[in-house]
Amino acid sequence: MAPVGYGFLLLIFTAALVGVVVGAIAGAVVWRLRCNLALGGLLTACVLPLVLVAEAYGSVYWLRAKVIWGAPSAALTFLICSIAARWLEASTALRRSWTALAAGGLALGVGLLYLAWFKHRLLSAHGAWDPLLPTLATDIVLLVVLLLTRRPARQ
Repeated sequence: MAPVGYGFLLLIFTAALVGVVVGAIAGAVVWRLRCNLALGGLLTACVLPLVLVAEAYGSVYWLRAKVIWGAPSAALTFLICSIAARWLEASTALRRSWTALAAGGLALGVGLLYLAWFKHRLLSAHGAWDPLLPTLATDIVLLVVLLLTRRPARQ
């Protein structure tokens, strides 16, 4: 593979890494502030391109590729953090700040495991687009789990 190809693989992996960090932090902040999860997901989707532009010193040349590769990982860790925070709040007696911190740490840990899998799939013989479909399918499953485990509204 030519040096340009390795450079693009590095760009893809960096975008996925930034997505993991942004998603975990946003999930913890949304949980701590008791925001609506849909609004939090929308804010996460708006913050990710801003962080990617800031990471590239203001350059928007590769922004579309970075968002395509960073958004699924950001959604994955955001949803994992939200589910983990909901579970931790229900099963432990931690304060809300500690719950958000623990859920963010758990999401970062799972995100790092995801990045190891992502790198393996990215460098495999199947092609660069190979990691996207399983990640999107996992995001949909996590979204369904999050919606099914929500508490009913009080009357």
